[in-house]
Formats: sequence, structure tokens, C-alpha cells
Amino acid sequence: MNFQSITNSKFGVRLGLELGQRLPTVASYPLVNFIAGRLARLENLSLVQSVRNNQQVINNGQLTPCDLNKIVTEVFTYAGRCLIDFYSGLKSPAELQKKVLKNEALERLIMLSQNKDFGAFLVMPHMSSFDLLFMAAAAQGFKTKVLTFGKPTSGYKLQNELRATSGLEIMPVSRQAHAKSIETLRNGGFILTAIDRPMPKQNRRLNFFGRPSPLPAGHIRMALEADVPILVAAVHMNKDGLYQLSLSKPIPMIRMADPTKEIRWNAENILHIIEGYIRSHPSQWQMYYPVWPDRPFSRN
Repeated sequence: MNFQSITNSKFGVRLGLELGQRLPTVASYPLVNFIAGRLARLENLSLVQSVRNNQQVINNGQLTPCDLNKIVTEVFTYAGRCLIDFYSGLKSPAELQKKVLKNEALERLIMLSQNKDFGAFLVMPHMSSFDLLFMAAAAQGFKTKVLTFGKPTSGYKLQNELRATSGLEIMPVSRQAHAKSIETLRNGGFILTAIDRPMPKQNRRLNFFGRPSPLPAGHIRMALEADVPILVAAVHMNKDGLYQLSLSKPIPMIRMADPTKEIRWNAENILHIIEGYIRSHPSQWQMYYPVWPDRPFSRN
């Protein structure tokens, strides 16, 4: 069993939950910094290699070895901070709300999700503590069904159980989930999913940060089938340590005669918006899988 399989296991999630809820903040943040620094040095771990390569790509291959080491350490530091904030916030709904910035984007998201005449597919990258923000939003009236990884590990299953405590309906990807998603969208509901996790066995490659990547396009097919727009969201931690939502305007799907071109054009249009969100806070992008497995940068 490798490091990543441990962190994705039920044991790893429960350990994080226990530490986040039992350790005081004054002790947990320094511990996170220490672990992040040590982890970033383990360059032979596939987890670390993936983060290094992903960061080098989104920075156009311009990072020096020193800069790359620094930003990879920051990635793990932010990730640890997000986990601590999330798990500690689960102790108290009021504490969870205190960690979220109440801005216009969040208010607009909640309002749109409650509008029965407006269905939309909401997509996002794996940035910052998106779990924390959307669970806090659910307590304020945000309504959505969440599409998750179709073959979850024991750790992912436990994470889904935690998400469901907020009232969010969790649906691992399946044929049944697809049909339910289309029905929800057509009836004025929201479907939420992340779209930046690569699918290595997929033949189609989409342009992402100027390089071909095996990213999903199911959200595009479903938005076209249900005839609804897509909203692009992203979460980042601001300078005050609060989790802040960014939200695009509704993006209608462009219809084309060629179905293949139709999927590609719309998918890459959405990915271009995702790129902007990631570029604005690159060290908060928590993607631990090789997004560009076919053309990795040489190790620095």
C-alpha cells in the first residue's frame, strides 16, 4: 500500500478527522506546516511527482527547481490547512459558517439554486476547501445534487457520508445517476461536480493549459441533453483565511452539426475558465493525479 492509498483510505480520513477535531488550531497549523515540508521532499512518491508535474505545466514550464520546491510545499501546506479547517468546522455549524466569506457570488449561487425555473450544471476544479464552502452554503439554502467519482475508495465513501450530513445528495457516477441528473436539470435543479480529475483510459484528449489531457466531458453531454447552461465555480482561501467563492455567469452550450466538435468546443471553453481560476491561486489547486500523463515535464 502506497502513501496515496493510505490517505484515500477510511483510516486516513478518520485520522484527519480525529486530529482536526481534537487538536487546537495553535497546534494543528504548525503540525501541518511541518508535515507539508517533509512530504514535499519525497520526490519519489507518485503523489509528489504528480503535483510537481502539474504545477510545472500550469506555470508554463518556467519554474526553477527552487521555485518548484517552494510551490509544491505550499500546495501541501494549503491542503493540510483546508483539511484542518474542514474537520474542525464539522464540530459546530456556527464555526463552519465563520470560515466562509459571505460575498455576492455565494448569494447568487444560493439564489439560482433555489430558482425552480433555472436548472444548471455547476462545475469546479479541486481548489481549496470546496467541501467546506459548499457544506456551509447548503446550511444557508444552497440546493444541489453532487456527482462524485464512480468507484470510490473507503476513504472517499466516508467523505461522501460527511458531505451528505449537510443535506447535499451524493451520487457516485453511474447510469442511474446520469438519468437522475438529466431529470434534475430539466426540472430546474442543480448538479455539481469537479471536472479536473484525469481519466487515463479515455482516448479523447482536451486542451488544458495548452496541453492535451484526458479530462471528462460528461458534464457537457448532460448539459446539452438537458438544454441547460453551465456555471463555473472555484473556491480559494483569501488573505484573511476565509474561504471565498468565485462564480461565472451562466454559460449556454453552443450547438454544432458535428457532435464530436460540439463536445470539444464546449468542453474546452469551460476548461479555459477553469484555467483562469487555477492561475489566480496555483498553490491552492489540490490535484494529486497526473493531469498530463502523456507528456510529463522532465523532473527538476
